[in-house]
Amino acid sequence: MTLTQPKVAVIGSLNMDIVVEARQIPQIGETLLGDRVRFIPGGKGANQAVAAARLGASTSMIGAVGADAFGDDLMAALRKEGIDVSGVKRLTDTATGVASIYVADGDNSILVVPGANDQVTPADIDQHLDKLKEADIVLLQLEIPVETVLYAARIAKSLGKKVILNPAPARELPAELYGCIDYITPNRTELGRYAGIGLDMTDVNSDFLRLAMQRLKERGAAQVVTTLGADGSAYLAEAGEVRTVAGHVISVVDTTGAGDCFNAALAVALVQGQSLEEAIQYASLASALAVTKFGAQAGMPTADEVRRFAAGTGLPQATTLGEQIRVKRIYETAAPEDGYRILVDRLWPRGMTKADAAIDEWMKGIAPSPELRKEFAHRMERYAEFSTNYLRELNSSPECAVLADRIREIARERPVTLLYAAKDPVYNHANVLRRWLLDQ
Repeated sequence: MTLTQPKVAVIGSLNMDIVVEARQIPQIGETLLGDRVRFIPGGKGANQAVAAARLGASTSMIGAVGADAFGDDLMAALRKEGIDVSGVKRLTDTATGVASIYVADGDNSILVVPGANDQVTPADIDQHLDKLKEADIVLLQLEIPVETVLYAARIAKSLGKKVILNPAPARELPAELYGCIDYITPNRTELGRYAGIGLDMTDVNSDFLRLAMQRLKERGAAQVVTTLGADGSAYLAEAGEVRTVAGHVISVVDTTGAGDCFNAALAVALVQGQSLEEAIQYASLASALAVTKFGAQAGMPTADEVRRFAAGTGLPQATTLGEQIRVKRIYETAAPEDGYRILVDRLWPRGMTKADAAIDEWMKGIAPSPELRKEFAHRMERYAEFSTNYLRELNSSPECAVLADRIREIARERPVTLLYAAKDPVYNHANVLRRWLLDQ
């Protein structure tokens, strides 16, 4: 294993993420008041560059931003991480890329305006050819023009460099691009799209993975690594069989940027001389840590944090009630990360056995009254009024106050999951209850 510092060149996007938090996402023609707005540096390329730098790589970035305040902030964020940004051009006639993200009760709606990212051209690659020559490995994604991605991959291969393509967001790929890729890293959904296989076949235990990954290899990709979310990741061994690497059970705060962290960590580990399976294991550790903090770039772990996590001494603990208290539909499979499972419905879930429910406690008294539940009837248009009335019940009930104190007490020691039976994951009383618990 080499002792030299890995050198990673990232060619890709830089965005300013504008995150608006609200009680609900507005419908067409509707105006609502939001709770909070945050401006968070993002973009898949920039996220991967930050992750690589924190993991110990000498990292350079090629991309584009506007000559505006967002561009200033994004450049400053990268410089702070020690990233070489001399390959990021400033455009006076195009704004910095922006992602508008609306978040409400765990749901989100995203609108991306590429801006300067659409102006990253093959000429930019030629202008900064020195960065590719100096690099050990080149990281690419698809938030810049595909033509530029192909050109960069072609040049990198001609220079004898390893190339990783994170094929997100999923786009039509030129046939030639596959032959320029050493490692392609789709998630399960992207794999299905690129392989032309229906998503109903995405069971980890089926032949889907083997067949789909084999198709991408047949198109020219040397190695295919598929991320599977909580199920870990998978790759094709030399004999053609699927090898899986288990994920890590950890308290999730924000999954944004986890895939970017995985790709950067994979790149760093490969340059350090680790085998593909070892590199995937390292990437899995790093990406697990990335979801324990809010914000893509803010959550990227350091090499030391990954080492401590691997040794079993660095598992982060949630520090706020907001991180500890979650909601989940009871019909979803119970998981260790659920922690203490509390049913907060007044009626027992239809068709659910006590064994399958796997609850630790049933708090009927903190659920909406029968009258309020019947009045709501799970009608979306009545949700705002229902929320107001339910909050009034919670605030006026001594029993609810006692139960709330108990929930918070448990949450200070371990995760708490509030379980509900309603079909709608957004317009349900458990989300109202969680907000009330956090606001008290």
